[in-house]
Amino acid sequence: MSAPDVSHEERDAMVRAALAAQGDSGVTPRHTLFYFYGEGDHDDLNEVARRAGFVTRGQDDSTILETTMAVDASSFAPVSSMMQSWAAAFQLDYDGWECAVVTN
Repeated sequence: MSAPDVSHEERDAMVRAALAAQGDSGVTPRHTLFYFYGEGDHDDLNEVARRAGFVTRGQDDSTILETTMAVDASSFAPVSSMMQSWAAAFQLDYDGWECAVVTN
């Protein structure tokens, strides 16, 4: 879903709209992944993310951060901002996120 002309906020809303179309409000915590690419400082990203409670994995020029969280707009907005800040700080491309669909 990478589209450089679409803001992360718009992309986040598109993912939430796809979840809502499947009956998922986003409020139930679920496994969520965040993707970073590029030739920046993946080691420092991994260190900061681990300290913030994320599981990290990746190799060479990619890092995936994992956590369990709610993805509704109010819960997710601060995390999305943090991911964008980390990408800027470590000179990486933040490519967005994905999660499981959870319906109750």
